[in-house]
Amino acid sequence: MKKLLALVILSFIATSCDDGDLIVTEIDFDDLELELCTDSEYVFYKINTSTNETLALQFSTTQDIFGGVDELDDITLSGDDQVSYRRFNDAVSSDYFCSLIPPATPVVAEEFISTEGEVIITRSGTETDEDGIPSEIEDPEGVAGTADLKDTDEDGIPDILDSDDDGDNVPTELEGVVLNEDGTAIDTMLSRDTDGDEIPDYLDPDDDGDGVLTRNEDANMDLNPANDNSNPDAPTDDDYLNPAIAVETTVNEYRDNEYVITDFQISIFTRLLVYINPENQDEQRDESTQNFGVYTSPDVVITEKPDFNE
Repeated sequence: MKKLLALVILSFIATSCDDGDLIVTEIDFDDLELELCTDSEYVFYKINTSTNETLALQFSTTQDIFGGVDELDDITLSGDDQVSYRRFNDAVSSDYFCSLIPPATPVVAEEFISTEGEVIITRSGTETDEDGIPSEIEDPEGVAGTADLKDTDEDGIPDILDSDDDGDNVPTELEGVVLNEDGTAIDTMLSRDTDGDEIPDYLDPDDDGDGVLTRNEDANMDLNPANDNSNPDAPTDDDYLNPAIAVETTVNEYRDNEYVITDFQISIFTRLLVYINPENQDEQRDESTQNFGVYTSPDVVITEKPDFNE
């Protein structure tokens, strides 16, 4: 998938002279809002409305820049990728970046473009499964970003990011978890333990202790045991919580897992750029690493398929 980005360097130094070559000048975008177009994949941009100037970075990548907080591979500009500074003859709006075909006006009065260079992206944020249990309680000894995180159901997703810790296809937040008043540990006396085996339901793959895994007490096989009830005399007593009903339907699949990244930020840097004036083909090289700034995103929802573990 092509991911188009337009971002503006916080501070861009260029050189030019009267005949069209660069003179040293500073274009300041520090206090301008970085905006996002939602209709055409990823388009981030800043516009200096007082000077009708923009600076943009455009590139394609198979990497999902909104797909997590892990480190991305450096991207080498190629094809239609480019860094571009443009000055317009009139006020420019988001339509210039967010339309499939840019509007005919305003007209670009001056531009410098680099189709060479590298893009470095770093990401940060707080990952949470929002299951009602703080990460430090779900895995008090775990170290984020390592392979040593607790994974109760061994589905490849650590408990701190797993919305269904025991892999029974009933979300943890619906399994009657109660925290102590100080919020530092699970209150095992008040947390739901349907079969009384001293394993709270959110960690128990067989909640009612009838010998049939909760996951397999799903007669309609929709990956949701909580909507299967075959006892008309107990309409609120779902089969997976009723030890008197032990009908097994084999379900060899986990429901999709979702977790959220809050305070998500993308930091972008470039290096080894070669700027060319399209009018006269004058070339200026910038081998230094330039900070394009930080984009702060709304919360990002990550959806993934857990590995099935029999």
